[in-house]
Amino acid sequence: MRVVSDELDAQVAGTSSGDVLEVHAWRGGALVAESLAVTSWQLGWDDSRAVQGQATVTVADPEGLLAPWGYGDALAPGGTRLQVTWVSGVSDIRVPMGWWRVRAADPYEQWRIYTLGDGSVTRVPGGGSVTLRVDEETATADLERLDAEVVTAATCVAEVRRLLGNICPVTVHPDVVDRPVPRSLVYGESRLDAVSDLLARLDATYRMGPDGALEVVPAAGVGPVWTLAGGEAGVLVGVERSLSDEGLYNAAVSSGETPAGVPLVGRAYLDTGPLAYGGPFGRVPLFHRSIATTQAGVQADAATLLANRQAAGEADLSVTCLTHPGLQLHDVVTVLTPTRVGDEPVVGRVVAMTMRSAGPVPAKAMTLTVRVSVQALEAIAARVRRG
Repeated sequence: MRVVSDELDAQVAGTSSGDVLEVHAWRGGALVAESLAVTSWQLGWDDSRAVQGQATVTVADPEGLLAPWGYGDALAPGGTRLQVTWVSGVSDIRVPMGWWRVRAADPYEQWRIYTLGDGSVTRVPGGGSVTLRVDEETATADLERLDAEVVTAATCVAEVRRLLGNICPVTVHPDVVDRPVPRSLVYGESRLDAVSDLLARLDATYRMGPDGALEVVPAAGVGPVWTLAGGEAGVLVGVERSLSDEGLYNAAVSSGETPAGVPLVGRAYLDTGPLAYGGPFGRVPLFHRSIATTQAGVQADAATLLANRQAAGEADLSVTCLTHPGLQLHDVVTVLTPTRVGDEPVVGRVVAMTMRSAGPVPAKAMTLTVRVSVQALEAIAARVRRG
């Protein structure tokens, strides 16, 4: 989470009057617009996108001074970043929401026409606004393509730090274990794809942190960090389930090679439950390139890959809950889901999240997509069937 605070958790579940979004604009390390008057906004994250965080922010421009004309202007998409902070109106707790790169600016301007005493006509600004489309700093890594670069660092984390050296800092969660860069790795043109490929070899993923650093976290998520329960004192508004066979696997195939170049293949299978390999679901393998150089190594890699895939979650819960500004993508939460046999706890990873405003102030509710394991849902299904 961005901020871990019992006081903030209590405010989320109780009164959150007077919360505001504080936004400053920076360009080239210089503050170019301070305390923008935000009139509406929406912040969204989705781990299915390379640039996970994407948002829109509309700011008031009553004097027409902010509406950009050229790419060097304060709110133009010529390298301006927005520093966004959530400020509690109850306790003044500040929650950094990260740094966002301006990708597009759409000014809306009004003009008032006056006729002067000599009969001439003049126009003066009559108030307006600027709507900004902004992305997290991974957008810069996506824009800065690779130009025939080759691997130079020895480990995956070191290589990620090198690739992002001029873009943003990189922090690594303590549960992520670094490994050597595979000799077979060859880059394409996308810098962000290269980062994703390197982290996939560590069973890890990324998210942008509140301080603008890229955080390397386990693919299975971080936590649990928050419990979403219903009732008058809870934060849960509603839960809906969505089951799909997209991205669902019941086997893992890991390939590698010995130091002498002899091919190696390891395989792991799901042999129990409704998705068992060879059962009604069929035979659906996931393929992976391993850095292992022994048969035992690729076999262990296949088993780990399948286990991690199941732990990371394969079914989605659509959750509406009270807005918590500290929550991040890949945080693990516990959702007390209502069933006809009572509330059942399900632990899952946040893979999508949307916060929005109601006018200039934050809306009280937000939406989450929480990815849970099939085994967790099957356990609930069994209890519901028994009654």
